[in-house]
Amino acid sequence: MNTPHLRPKIAVVGAGWAGLSAAVSLARRADVTVFEAGRQAGGRARALAGSADGFSFLDNGQHILLGAYRGVLALMEHIGADPEAAFCRLPLQWHMYEGLQFQSTNLPSPLHILTGILRAKNISFSLKIRLLSDMGALQRYARGKRADLAVAQWLRQRNVPRRLVAEFWQPLVWGALNTPLEHASLRVLCNVLSDGVWADKSGSDYLLPKRDLGAIIAEPALAKLKQCGADIRLETRVGRLKNLPDGRVVVNDEAFDAVIVATAPYHAAHLFPEDIPDYIQTTYQNLRYHSITTVYLRYAVPVHLPAPLTGFADGTAQWLVYRGALGLPTNGVAAVISVSDYVGAFKSQEWAEKVHADVKRICPYLDEPEAARVITEKRATTACTPDLTTPDFAWLQQRNIYPAGDYLHPRYPATLEAAVQSGLTAAEMCLAEINLKKRESDAQSLL
Repeated sequence: MNTPHLRPKIAVVGAGWAGLSAAVSLARRADVTVFEAGRQAGGRARALAGSADGFSFLDNGQHILLGAYRGVLALMEHIGADPEAAFCRLPLQWHMYEGLQFQSTNLPSPLHILTGILRAKNISFSLKIRLLSDMGALQRYARGKRADLAVAQWLRQRNVPRRLVAEFWQPLVWGALNTPLEHASLRVLCNVLSDGVWADKSGSDYLLPKRDLGAIIAEPALAKLKQCGADIRLETRVGRLKNLPDGRVVVNDEAFDAVIVATAPYHAAHLFPEDIPDYIQTTYQNLRYHSITTVYLRYAVPVHLPAPLTGFADGTAQWLVYRGALGLPTNGVAAVISVSDYVGAFKSQEWAEKVHADVKRICPYLDEPEAARVITEKRATTACTPDLTTPDFAWLQQRNIYPAGDYLHPRYPATLEAAVQSGLTAAEMCLAEINLKKRESDAQSLL
């Protein structure tokens, strides 16, 4: 005979940012068990274990967050993490080496962007006006209900000058959507800009991590969960889920009222029950991915970059992050290469050499780096393509299984913010459905 639970018993599979967000949301209202296959929480946004080769800290990628990441900031407040200690907050600035350079001004949105572009350096007045005109056209598109299309197609339709494509639109899309222009969704780009840069001035700020991502989210989230009595099971792989006749879900021979599957999609597809409909399997099989490569370099002497974020329109490195601006040692730099599978197939040493060549363009006095670390997340994000629809998970939800993850956000690309929001949404749906079934059961017992 089953012992009734006063509170729902819910499993969260995966302790990335989506899983942690879901678990933290549920911890005070349910008995939560978190399963994580890895040795540490954090998913694809985690600190690297082992030797750091003299670096202050290394993450598995150099993440750049925005002030508009309200879900992340709310989660941090919930778990007692201090954003000021975690991030260096900088006003929006666009600094392409020997190219377009501007910074937002201290005016309300959208004037902070408009005046910033009008004051831009290394660009003619006519191109400034053209860039503002294209931004205005994009805002009108965002307000309309036109069909989605690829960003490259929209740029061609507007005959956008090549220089603006190279020095603004391509770096923007690669960085925000991690998808080539020919395949990137214009609608999702609009959502990112509408909810961030165009929404308010603070939303366009950069948030650059001053600490490793494990210390920013994963560690305080785990501490919060343990404080609430959650059961954390690291280094615990989960097999295929099964449903009992009463609707409960079996995870590794243990029954739960519901399960939130917050793993990467290529793992989630192997966890769902064997009788899952073909259309859900096909949805997962059809997902496409792009990689992100981060190159960390440490030199014998300080690196003097012109801005905390310095971009290249024609380099291997798309953005250089000056670690000294984050309060870290001044002899370190991190280079971000989005869609690196599209850029080239290089070995680690080749990536490091190419990025070092970019750094030397700015700092010709530098000798070879003392240390280099190259991290490539081969499936860093799902491709953000036009008219990509959120899968219909009604079949899974009827079986008390709720997928969560950055790839499932209906408006955003696969970002840390999308992961946090998706985890929160799955948790609320899960708990609402459990409570509804309980009320229906209670009502039936009274008849």
